[in-house]
Amino acid sequence: MIYHHDDDLDRALASLPLEEPPAGLHARIMAATVHRPEPLVRSWEVWLVGTLVAVAAWLTWTLLSAPHAIERVTTALARGLETTGAGDYTVFVWLAVGISATWWIWQLSVPSSPGRVEAK
Repeated sequence: MIYHHDDDLDRALASLPLEEPPAGLHARIMAATVHRPEPLVRSWEVWLVGTLVAVAAWLTWTLLSAPHAIERVTTALARGLETTGAGDYTVFVWLAVGISATWWIWQLSVPSSPGRVEAK
């Protein structure tokens, strides 16, 4: 039975004629691994957007290639607006009031915390 010791292995590795590493090797490795900038988008986001675009294109093609599809969609939308009452004038007035109030409140400049102003 042959037993090898780590000391023998260390001496064998130390006796090998190795070349010096190229200049800046450590910096290049660090730049490619640890300090690498984060990608703009992740791969799952690209797949999700591509899938959604493909589904939207397929639905658009299906809708446009079906006979009288546009008329049926318009009729269904008109019935939906009529059923929910969303076609009423007052709904649009209150919607405009709500959007306007939201915009004006968003434009207010209110300090987040009352602080003391010190003179310099």
